[in-house]
Amino acid sequence: MKITNSPFWCIHLLKSENIICRNLRYDAKLINNDGLDPECSRNILIEGIAFNNGDDNVAIKSRRDNDGWNAKMPSENIVIRNCHFKGLHAVVIGSEMSSGVRNVIVENCDYAGYCKRGIFIKTNPDRGGFVENIFVKNCSFGDVEDLFYVTSRYAGEGLTNHHFSTVKNIFVNGLKCNNVSAAALVLQGTEAKPVTNVSFDNIEVKNAKTGISFENVQGVNMGECSIGGKVGTPTQVTSKDKVFERNNK
Repeated sequence: MKITNSPFWCIHLLKSENIICRNLRYDAKLINNDGLDPECSRNILIEGIAFNNGDDNVAIKSRRDNDGWNAKMPSENIVIRNCHFKGLHAVVIGSEMSSGVRNVIVENCDYAGYCKRGIFIKTNPDRGGFVENIFVKNCSFGDVEDLFYVTSRYAGEGLTNHHFSTVKNIFVNGLKCNNVSAAALVLQGTEAKPVTNVSFDNIEVKNAKTGISFENVQGVNMGECSIGGKVGTPTQVTSKDKVFERNNK
C-alpha cells in the first residue's frame, strides 16, 4: 500500500491496541505529514515501512498537558523495526506526552538522505508525564543536523512552570552516522528532574560539529564510542615534532 499526501498526519493510531503496520510506502510531503502517530496506544508493531514524509516519520504521543494527565493512557509497548526513514525526523517521542510513553524499541532501521533529527525525545515543564524504557539498536543515518536529541525544554516553553517530566532508562547500542552538522548526542534535563540512567554503546559518527552536550543528567554510561573519527595508534616522538622550538615561542 502506498500513502500519498494527507491534509495532516497520515495515520493516527488513537487509543488503539494490538496493531500491526507492515510494508507500507509513503510519498507524503506536505506540512504536518507525519507518517505514523501512535497516541495513547499500546502493543504496536511498525515494520518494514519505507517512509518519505514532509514531517516526522514516526511520532509517538500521549496527549498534551491536562488532557494527558486526566486520560492516564500511556503509549507503550511499541516496536519499530526494519524501516527505511526519509523526511524531517525519523522517530520522535513527544512533545505531547503527558500521559507518558514507555517500552519503545527502535531497531535495524536506516535513513536515506538528510534529516533534521534522527531520534528526538522532547518535553518541557508544561507537559509532566514520563518517557522511560527506550531502546535503540543498530540504526544508521547519512547526514543529519542532530543525531540523538533528548530535551526537557522543548521550544523554550514552560520554563517557569512546575510540571517536570521524568525521562529515564534510555539505552542506545549501535548507532551510526556520516555527518552531523550540529550535535551528535544531546541530553537536556532540568535541575528538578535530570535525565537519568542513559547508556550509549557502539556509537560511530564520522564528522560532527559538536560531539556531546549533556546538561542536568545522572547516571550516563558510555561504552565503545567514536565521534569525529576513530583514533589509531599514538605516534612516537621524532625530530619533526620540534618540541623545543614550539616551547620557546
